[in-house]
Amino acid sequence: MELLSAGVLTPLIIPLVVFGARAIDVSLETLRIILLARGGRLLVPVIAFFEIILWLLSLGLVVNDYTNPVFLLSYAAGFATGNYAGILLEERLAMGLCVLRVITPREDAPLVDALRATGYGVTVVGAEGLQGPCTILYSVVKRCDLPRLAGLIEGMNPRAFTTIEDVRSATKGTFPRSGHRSDYLGRVTRTGK
Repeated sequence: MELLSAGVLTPLIIPLVVFGARAIDVSLETLRIILLARGGRLLVPVIAFFEIILWLLSLGLVVNDYTNPVFLLSYAAGFATGNYAGILLEERLAMGLCVLRVITPREDAPLVDALRATGYGVTVVGAEGLQGPCTILYSVVKRCDLPRLAGLIEGMNPRAFTTIEDVRSATKGTFPRSGHRSDYLGRVTRTGK
């Protein structure tokens, strides 16, 4: 806080620094929590390191003059902006896997074939619903492929009921062919059969 007492950071610049540091810090926090929930043991500590440095910087600047409403507002605005930016960042990165569950009122072989043609495995289960017999299709897919697959399902069977759930981890399975590679968490994933 010597910079403040020396007058290097003016009262006009301090709110901008607080806002920026807080917005980045909270965005990193959102990303860290998501990775933590998905088992990202390697990236989480690195993100946490930078997150806490930015938090301490912004908090230190505000605590130094906590009666200044401009500082408090810039801290709160940075927090709110960071939450929004973190959500957008997570959606944009579309990391991980999810279970795609499609319930159709009848057997839908063309839809099953179309989903399998994308390279993903599809498990078909007969079931009984409120309206009578139905079919449930299960597939574990990459989140980045969800928009394309959802469009395919909507185009082929607009009456299908679809749910999506996050997956912490998966082993084996059938995924689009692209060889062996590391996922965003550094684990080797098996793709294709």
